[in-house]
Amino acid sequence: MKLRTFLCLPIIAMSLFSFSQSLPVIIQNGTTKLAAGDNQGAELDFANAIRLNDAVTNTYLDKLKKYGSFNEYQKSVSDMPDGFVYNHDYAIPYYKHGMALEALGKQEEALLDFDKAITIDPKYADALCERGIVLISKEQEEKGCIDLRKAKKLGSAKANDLYEKNACSRMSVLFITSGNTKLDDKDYAGALSDYTYAIQLNSDSIEPFIKRAQCNLLLKNYDKAINDYNKAIKINLDTVQILFLRGLVYNASSNYKLAFADFSHVLRLSPNYYEAYMQRATACEGMENYKSAAYDYGQAIRVKPKDGLAYYKRGMANQDAKDNSACKDFKIAASLGNEDAKSLAENCGTPPPKK
Repeated sequence: MKLRTFLCLPIIAMSLFSFSQSLPVIIQNGTTKLAAGDNQGAELDFANAIRLNDAVTNTYLDKLKKYGSFNEYQKSVSDMPDGFVYNHDYAIPYYKHGMALEALGKQEEALLDFDKAITIDPKYADALCERGIVLISKEQEEKGCIDLRKAKKLGSAKANDLYEKNACSRMSVLFITSGNTKLDDKDYAGALSDYTYAIQLNSDSIEPFIKRAQCNLLLKNYDKAINDYNKAIKINLDTVQILFLRGLVYNASSNYKLAFADFSHVLRLSPNYYEAYMQRATACEGMENYKSAAYDYGQAIRVKPKDGLAYYKRGMANQDAKDNSACKDFKIAASLGNEDAKSLAENCGTPPPKK
């Protein structure tokens, strides 16, 4: 027998022995070796487990991909009407193989395994935690911290500890600051990206949701802005500021009924909020309810008696409502320095049509 053939026999025998064992036994053996620090042995066991279950896992992933491409009707009539059921067991060999590779210093290969484990089970806290650790070690701190935060929220004590120690909780503020700078420079795409990172790093804070909503408003992405304000409101139900800002988006998107509801809620919480009266009046005008608009402008005047704009606006609303008191409001507005009201006050008998 040749020497090369003789040396190959133990390797072939080991391979045949591995495949003669059941999958649970291979995984258990690998787990025992991993705990004992036998990372090379563990890597071999989990590699065999992955090969042994490869066909089943690929069928599962194909089904997952197909389900993800379905529309709502297709999902309802598929053989999974209650949604795709993730199988955590398929993810375990990849996660533990990644752990062995990471311990052997093979980070790039470990990342691929952690990615696969998370694809199979998106709520695999341990895999998210370990992927986050590797990403941070590779100076991809923002992505790593996002993984740690997800793992933390899924109950990983290790991720919770590392998230705080790696100062990930402060990174959200840095992204908000960066987003604000980009917003000032009118780099809206860059600002949106930074605010999104801030949300991913700290989704318990209302500030990044508010900032991203304001950016979306400037881009006229009204639905996205509303969605962000809705999420912020879930965090803090009675925040006057968020209700007011959401009302502004409803007005901007001509959804006057919902704008009226938001500003009414604001005024119940803060009865002397001048801008809320002005904006609710705008919503009333949008609904062609000019008498109600005039009332709100009157309330704004109550809060700020020397505000020429409110008098001018009330005059316009009264004019649209065919109310003869419009002329008086135009004169007061003009006396308070409102330029738009001056020509109307001078020709008060026959005011020009509203532009």
